[in-house]
Amino acid sequence: MIGWRRLGRVAALTLALAALPLAGCGGAPSTGTAAGARAAPATAPTTAPATAPAATRAAAGSATLAPLYRQLAALEAGQRRDPVVILQFGDSHTAGDSFSGRLRERFQARFGAAGRGALPPGVPFDYYRPTLVSVDQSGDWTVANSLRTDAGGLFGISGFRTTGDDPDASMTLASDEAGGFDRAEVVVVNRPGGGTLEVAVDGRPVHTLATDGATARAARLDLPVDPGSRTLTLRPAGDGPVSILGWGIQRNAPGIVYDSHGIVASTVAIMDRWEPATVAWEIAHRDPALIVLAYGTNEGFDDTLEASAYANRFAARLVALRAAAPNAALLVVGPPDANRLPRGCDRDGAACAPTGADAGQCRWTPPSNLAVVRDLQRQASARQGAYFWDWSTVMGGACGTHRWTTANPPLAHGDHVHLRSEGYRISADALFDALMDGYAGFRAGGGVAEQPL
Repeated sequence: MIGWRRLGRVAALTLALAALPLAGCGGAPSTGTAAGARAAPATAPTTAPATAPAATRAAAGSATLAPLYRQLAALEAGQRRDPVVILQFGDSHTAGDSFSGRLRERFQARFGAAGRGALPPGVPFDYYRPTLVSVDQSGDWTVANSLRTDAGGLFGISGFRTTGDDPDASMTLASDEAGGFDRAEVVVVNRPGGGTLEVAVDGRPVHTLATDGATARAARLDLPVDPGSRTLTLRPAGDGPVSILGWGIQRNAPGIVYDSHGIVASTVAIMDRWEPATVAWEIAHRDPALIVLAYGTNEGFDDTLEASAYANRFAARLVALRAAAPNAALLVVGPPDANRLPRGCDRDGAACAPTGADAGQCRWTPPSNLAVVRDLQRQASARQGAYFWDWSTVMGGACGTHRWTTANPPLAHGDHVHLRSEGYRISADALFDALMDGYAGFRAGGGVAEQPL
């Protein structure tokens, strides 16, 4: 992992470049490597087997989570000096940062806080409210969302790309934590004609980053800053467009950093639109102890879903993540319950039927493919050695969202898909408690912490 590890203060910055060639992602393919740049492999490692040994749907203390548990044990034993990173990908349940935010809160309360970590650039969508930080964006910026099929160009793990060339435009990431941050990172796209990005910390210019390059590829600036820093500000110099893939702040100290990247209305297929070499390079840099994959709701509402194709795609994604982070545990969060109502029906007073037996009547029902998706994810997790957690069980199974919607006070919104803050809190607490039960079993069974880092 480059840049986030403890560095001497003589190291002002690290500039790392993703290696090439890069596979096309709707944009022009790129070739070549800058001389002297530290580069990642052009493609994800291929040493991971296509099918991992079967893993049982055991308690969270099974061997599937041992890579996470070993690093947590090292934190508690005082053997680790650097943060333990958890990386979550998902749909709107992740994008809202209530579920992931509560998990972040619980992990950091138990094992120590090392900052917010990596985020998508600027304000990627309306009502964006990430926890532990405040984000301000002004001036003329263009946001590209990889959800759009016509969004060409290069995307990394955030799934967003924000571009601007107006020197009056800016974006600022502010830490809401008392400890601030002592390390910042910015991920950009180097390309022909790329402009200069001005970087400031606490209002003081600290670096100018040129993004002009012979070919389009991702590059990362790793920047040590003074402890207790509060704000990171990016501004185009006005000499050409600059495209930003992500940014982040954290502290180089023992504790948890919980990255979360969510895109509203997405399915796991969205990850196929991200440039594979860039994704592998970014994940390797984050060096996570745990990767959380939380998709499935939107797939469940797709009445045209082809089960075998979905099973193959989901399994392939787990294989790719395993290859990018061979030392990480994988956790699949099966989709929560969700319900829909036939068109033309009045939402008020409608009951819920657990199956489609009452199809055509004005009743809420779970989409038939939601259970199919959940089962396919469970099976893929078992084959690939990932831990599977069934979110719907916390809600009581089918029609759980309806029960939460009609609870007093309600735990879910009237759309019978998205939860309210308390619903996400209850859900995250249930997952965290399951993980900690497994961790306790790991420790009781003689689980050994990793060696000091």
